[in-house]
Amino acid sequence: MRTSIYDRISENRIREEQRLEAERLEQERLAASIPKPHERFQTNELSFVRPQGFKDKTFHVFTLTDIGPSPLSVVIGRTPIDGAMDLETMAQQLLADLKKALSHLEWIEPLSPAEVAGTEARRVEFKWRQQGQLVHQLQLMFLHQDEHQQPLLMQITGTSNDPKGMTAQERAAFYSVVNTLELRVPPVDDAQETPA
Repeated sequence: MRTSIYDRISENRIREEQRLEAERLEQERLAASIPKPHERFQTNELSFVRPQGFKDKTFHVFTLTDIGPSPLSVVIGRTPIDGAMDLETMAQQLLADLKKALSHLEWIEPLSPAEVAGTEARRVEFKWRQQGQLVHQLQLMFLHQDEHQQPLLMQITGTSNDPKGMTAQERAAFYSVVNTLELRVPPVDDAQETPA
C-alpha cells in the first residue's frame, strides 16, 4: 500500500520532532553533569572543570634560585585522603613515614597544634643529613577539600639548607606565606557542619 506525500511529510515531521526532543533531553542531561562554576579547579592563572577521576598531584614549589639548590624553598602539596581519617591520625602516620625514610632524623619541635587560615593544623620541625649536608624542615599540615568536596591533606613545608639550621630571615619568609594564606572554599570541618 502506498502512502500519500502528506503522510510521508507528517511522518518525517514527527521523526524530526522526536529527534529534536531526544537531543534536548541529552543536552539537559550533559548540562546537569557539568560541575557548577564553584566546582572549577583553580590554578594561579586559570581555572577549568576537572573531570571526576582525574587525580590532582599538584605541588607548588617556591625557591630563591633558578639553578642549583635553593637556600630556602617552600613547597605546598596536597594529597587526597580517606575522609574517615582525622588530622591527628594523618599527622602521626606522616611522622612514622618520615622516621622510616630519613636517616639521622632529629626532632627540633615535636608535633604540636597550630592554625593555618583559621583551620586546625599540626606543626612539626626536624632536621636530617642528606649526602652529608644538614637539611632543616618546618612543616604545617591541615585538612581541606578540593572542588569536588573530596578530602585533602594539605602540607606547607619550608626547607632550609643553611648549615646552622633555618635562619630567622628564612623562618620569617616561611611564615609570611603561611600568615597570608586564604582558603578558597570552606575547610573540611566547616563544610561538614553546614546543612545541605
